[in-house]
Amino acid sequence: MSAVSIALFSTHGAATLRETLHSLRESSVQQLDVLVLASHRQEDIVTYLSREYLRGRISGFGFDIVSPNGGHCGLDRAFHMLSGDYIMRTDDDLCFEPGWLEKTVEVLDDNPDIGSLALVKAAEPRRRGRPPRPRLEHEYVDTISTRCFITRHSLFERHECELLGEQAAEKCLYQERLGKLGYRLAYLPGLVHDADQINPLAAADGLNLESDLPFHEGASGAMERLRQVYQIGDDVLVTCRSCGNNELEVLAAKIDFCDEHQVAVGHSYSLRCEECHELHADEDRQFRCPQ
Repeated sequence: MSAVSIALFSTHGAATLRETLHSLRESSVQQLDVLVLASHRQEDIVTYLSREYLRGRISGFGFDIVSPNGGHCGLDRAFHMLSGDYIMRTDDDLCFEPGWLEKTVEVLDDNPDIGSLALVKAAEPRRRGRPPRPRLEHEYVDTISTRCFITRHSLFERHECELLGEQAAEKCLYQERLGKLGYRLAYLPGLVHDADQINPLAAADGLNLESDLPFHEGASGAMERLRQVYQIGDDVLVTCRSCGNNELEVLAAKIDFCDEHQVAVGHSYSLRCEECHELHADEDRQFRCPQ
């Protein structure tokens, strides 16, 4: 199957971002290449993305200070970090049906005239009467929603080269350019839809960083499954809460065990700031207790 790289724009906070990443992983049978661009730089977002990256669940992350909700979809700010044959742009408040990726790639592979394929419907005036029954086949349209779409890497690369020096307008210049090149726009329904609202009480409590970890499977082989992220003596990119220096030295590492079963579940590290010599503790929990 053709390779796909995903640019996920996070604008709704850590809880929504986690649910979307969960949905992406659970709905696909293959390892996904996901780049996250977050518009907020709160501590829970930074911590969560750092851990997801170290655990290999995302290919990278950054902080997008320009809102992607303006005239341009924002894919231009992520394009240089995406390498797949197809590249996808999505918001963080969507959830994905099982098999969505395989079906999407199949449609694009079978229809080389499609330049960009949307997975959510573009906004349109509400019609009277009963809404039409949704079809699970793609349909050609005049414009697409940029909340969630997938396009061909080669076409977007060509677009970016030709766009140098131009200013983004209210209309999507990429969609216009595809039409001039003879490609069509299409929409494929039924695979992606708006996510349920996050429970406000849960969101107020902050993000539980361990709630999406795999369960440990007992003491047998637990030690071998742990991965030590920091090595003693390493200089790691962690921000000192006292002076703001962003490089700390790893002084010590120890294995943590769950209280009930005494099974290894992660590591705790002792870090020291190289500027003010303040000591810090950092925990990397890799498994959670099934009870």
